[in-house]
Amino acid sequence: MAPSSPQPQQAEPEYVTEEIVLERGGAGLGFSIAGGTDNPHQAGGDSAIYVTKLIPGGAAWADDRLRANDAILKVNDTVVECVPHAVAVEALKQAGNTVRLWVRRRVPSRNSGVIEIELIKGTKGLGFSIAGGIGNQHIPGDNGIYVTKIMDGGAAQADGRLNVGDKLVAVRNTPNGECSLENVTHEEAVAVLKATQDRVILLACKPTQPSLTVTDAPRPPPSPSPPQTFRQESPKPAPVREELPPMRYSESLTPLGMQPLPPARAVSEEDITREARNIALQKSSAGAPGSSGGGLGFNIVGGEEGEGIFVSFILNGGPADLGGDLKRGDQILSVNGQDLTNATHEEAAQALKGAGQTVHIVAQYKPEEYNRFEAKIQELKQQMNQQILLASSNQNLNAAVNAAGTATLLRTSQKRSLYVRALFEYDPSKDDGLPSRGLPFKHGDILHVVNASDDEWWQARRLPSNGDSNEPPGPLGIVPSKRRWDRKQKARDRSVKFQGHIATSNDKQSTLERKKKNFSFSRRFPFMKSKDDRSEDGSDQELSPTMSPGDADGQNMPFMLCYTQDEAQHEGMEDEVGGNVLSYETVRQVTIQYARPVIILGPLKDRINDDLISEFPDKFGSCVPHTTRQRREYEVDGRDYHFVSSREQMEKDIQNHMFIEAGQYNENLYGTSVASVRQVAEKLKHCILDVSGNAIKRLQVAQLYPIAIFIRPKSVESIMEMNKRTTEEQAKKTYERALKMEQEFGEYFTAVVSGDTPEEIYGRVKEVINSQSGPSIWVPCRDQPL
Repeated sequence: MAPSSPQPQQAEPEYVTEEIVLERGGAGLGFSIAGGTDNPHQAGGDSAIYVTKLIPGGAAWADDRLRANDAILKVNDTVVECVPHAVAVEALKQAGNTVRLWVRRRVPSRNSGVIEIELIKGTKGLGFSIAGGIGNQHIPGDNGIYVTKIMDGGAAQADGRLNVGDKLVAVRNTPNGECSLENVTHEEAVAVLKATQDRVILLACKPTQPSLTVTDAPRPPPSPSPPQTFRQESPKPAPVREELPPMRYSESLTPLGMQPLPPARAVSEEDITREARNIALQKSSAGAPGSSGGGLGFNIVGGEEGEGIFVSFILNGGPADLGGDLKRGDQILSVNGQDLTNATHEEAAQALKGAGQTVHIVAQYKPEEYNRFEAKIQELKQQMNQQILLASSNQNLNAAVNAAGTATLLRTSQKRSLYVRALFEYDPSKDDGLPSRGLPFKHGDILHVVNASDDEWWQARRLPSNGDSNEPPGPLGIVPSKRRWDRKQKARDRSVKFQGHIATSNDKQSTLERKKKNFSFSRRFPFMKSKDDRSEDGSDQELSPTMSPGDADGQNMPFMLCYTQDEAQHEGMEDEVGGNVLSYETVRQVTIQYARPVIILGPLKDRINDDLISEFPDKFGSCVPHTTRQRREYEVDGRDYHFVSSREQMEKDIQNHMFIEAGQYNENLYGTSVASVRQVAEKLKHCILDVSGNAIKRLQVAQLYPIAIFIRPKSVESIMEMNKRTTEEQAKKTYERALKMEQEFGEYFTAVVSGDTPEEIYGRVKEVINSQSGPSIWVPCRDQPL
């Protein structure tokens, strides 16, 4: 048997290293980073720290040597290779005014021809289509963004240098600075290109083989995301710009792009004929991805006063999308021979619904006529939602949706219904791609998700947060699924922007910070107040009016050692939990016979606690803490403290989770027990607790579900405005602590409150407590995962 011929081996890519010195000015270093051992930025687990964006006006932008996709090896004397993301962040923060960077940059192959192309948008915009991206590869194994068509009369054609098959590497002058187009999703690339101004500077990589011209060859396999065409109006001509200076190349590099480029997998607007077209679609069988259950995967609008029936939305991955022939803006002329030219919306929906497994459609592309419907679409969608609301009492939700209107053919797999509490605020007007009318909501709102079977969108309605069954539910609308929201937030939070000496990041806390929780110095108890450590939890920068300066326990308050054994036991889990995106929490409705404890977190907490007890002494109270300290002559057991004679017994009770928080001061133990809180609650008084966010979880385990309200400051300035004695430095620290607190405990908050004045915030806090007091309340349902 003849030996097989050796397979050609592709050489390892070549890199160059460059030293860059930046002077940190008033605008900061001016670049964003991503990556690290805990959050690799590149495919294949590459843990390097990568530059992802250059910000106009910053030091890196002015220096003009740092590039998007550079890997940072060293910051001054700190090596940042194979380190967690937070280590690189800290190194850049602590680097001082003169920052010396060592970066690694991949050298493109000799034939790849990376060039800089400047385009000036004309009347037909940029004039090219793209395809590719993460999850939508144009070339198998390559996440790159590729040019698939050059439009006649567009800026790209006028310039003449951008060709079909070119790979777009970056856009250098977006409103947010230089943006890399490597290892991004198709949608992210589209958003970057659409956000450009009249003058656009592209970095493009040329293929090794001559560009392939897309002809009328047989239609290739379809793609979930068709190439996007970029057209915007601008009267300016398209000047020519010289190529970048030559870069160093390796002789051993194998040319990139050895396999031929496939043709574009979808056509642009210019390629769609205006003649009537015959289209055959097969309804998806049960279990098909994206639109299983027998649908066709598109929405329709129209049917009023003989205006025609038009396609308004194509579901990604559905039969219409996979077929590639039906387009948004098509008028449906007939279905299986039934004339729909003058059909009503209901007649068209019924014709499509009853068309059988194979559906023959005659469609004609009429974008101008369809555009007339744009102003009416929102109204039609609202009508559809109202019809769904009336029909959803029927167990067959899919039939209700198909009989209802614009969601006619958007089917999902087996229906799944659940109740959730929203852990974020959602504004549909800021979300692109909604298939129907979106449902706005706030943190803490209760949603009845009537259908959670789709991976991207759920159908839901808002319910009264107070559990009042007599109050009618809100209208039905579309909300992002947990999966979709998680993905969008993780994509948004991948970068850390450096502005001046402040880094804004949503990344996990360092290991050292997490370990501090196990034995942290704190002022978590109302009987242990201190001015110095009052700021540790974002509270007011002033002494509580209830604190007596002459109290022997309050003189020269040192820190108190707090035991938080729960965190010590679960420390290994925090790396996973800490990075979770707050989306939804499954809940169930229960009836309670007690007054819920109240926990206020964030700035103004002490003032609000005191005001509640002062204004409503019959509704709010405090519990009696425990201590191992000896009783003084004037003290009464059970009134001032519960005096515990055995330290060993109290330590045992702490270990058995009988205390929501406990600590040591002057070698004496102090703590707030679950029993003390329950005693106040069963007297139908809201127990005001001055505790940390960890106590919320322990109360929930004890089935004493607290009303936990977080005061979210709007800005550093708002903190200073509300407390005139606060310095700017103190306000910044308070604001940063508040952000960190929300990130760490946000999933446990009943509500998030903001306002411009203390009076406004206090009023909203009272509204939340009133609406959440019960007796019917929504509580976490841990045994029902999302």
